Amino acid sequence: MTMPYQPWRAVWRPASYKGAGFYIEVGGKAGGRRNVHHEYPKRDDPYAEDMGRKQRKFHIQAYLIGPNYLGPRDRLIVVCEQEGAGLLVHPTLGQLMVVCDTYSVSETREKGGYCTFEMTFSEAGVAPSVNGYDATQGAVQAAAQANDATTVIRVDADCNKEVTK
Repeated sequence: MTMPYQPWRAVWRPASYKGAGFYIEVGGKAGGRRNVHHEYPKRDDPYAEDMGRKQRKFHIQAYLIGPNYLGPRDRLIVVCEQEGAGLLVHPTLGQLMVVCDTYSVSETREKGGYCTFEMTFSEAGVAPSVNGYDATQGAVQAAAQANDATTVIRVDADCNKEVTK
C-alpha cells in the first residue's frame, strides 16, 4: 500500500546552499540515461547501449531581497566559489549533495535592494575507490620482482633464441 503524497506546502523548505540562504523563483532538474547509439552499414536496425544514469543537474533562478541583501549576496557568492561538494536544500526536492558548476549575479538600478542569481548544480556522487588499483599495482610489482629473482634469460648470440634456466 503506497502512502499518498503530502501537499507541497507541507514539505516546503527554505532554500540554501552550504548554509547560504536564498529564495527560488524558478527551479529545474535534468537527468536521464547515458546511451551510446550504434548504427551499422547495410543494417536497418540501430542499437542503443545503456551506459547508466546521467549525472543529475539542477538549474535554479534565485533572488535575494531587502535593504541588507548585500551580505547574503556576498555569502552566496563565496559558497558558490568554494571547492568541493555542499548541501543544497531545495524547497521541494529536499537535501542534495551537489557541486556548483556555474553562477551569475544580476543587479539593476531600478530594483534597488534586489539581486538575482542563475545557478547550475551537479549531483556530487561518490569518488571511485582507488584501493583496488593500489592493491593490483602492488601485486603486479611483487610478482614481477619474484619473477626477476627466479628466472634468468640468456640470449644465444648465434641463434637469437631465448633460453630460460
